[in-house]
Amino acid sequence: MKKIFAVALPMAAMLALSACSNNMYAEVARFHSNQPMNRGTLAIVSAVPENQNSVEFQTHAETVAVEMRRHGFSTGLPADQVQYIATLDITQSDGTTIARPGTTVNVPVGPLSLGVASPTRRSNSSSTIRTTTVQVQIKRAADGVAIWEGRASKDAKVGTQEATLTWAVPALAGALFKDFPGRPGVTKNVRL
Repeated sequence: MKKIFAVALPMAAMLALSACSNNMYAEVARFHSNQPMNRGTLAIVSAVPENQNSVEFQTHAETVAVEMRRHGFSTGLPADQVQYIATLDITQSDGTTIARPGTTVNVPVGPLSLGVASPTRRSNSSSTIRTTTVQVQIKRAADGVAIWEGRASKDAKVGTQEATLTWAVPALAGALFKDFPGRPGVTKNVRL
């Protein structure tokens, strides 16, 4: 009995941890010319101009500004007084529904029960997935030439904290600007 418990408990813990950790990554892609990037003054503008002065956009823009300041940029000046313009676009889309066949059967293991998936039974377990994407494009203000672009995306179940903008935008901005400017043309998973 002790042998079964000693094997079952670590296996259950590993499964639970892998389920959690698989969802804590963002898919990140960055593009630039792989040339040294001079730092300077930078303004963050909305990809949707009518959102520029909204409190929500300003909150998300400040999240990106914090990341930019960590990498040597100065923020806070109006767009007509800076060297660089960063255009911020935040999108969310719903609709991917994932159905999970099977049910969980509890198997007694000593004083505990271990949940085991049963492929012979069907259930209607499903959840809708929300994809949140943060995209930033940095251009030189003087000539409008793009010098850096990046995007970070994450899927989360609707109704969870990870599917909200207040959680997702800071997490995705952190992933997007990790190791800035990053390797160009490579899509990779970055831990949140």
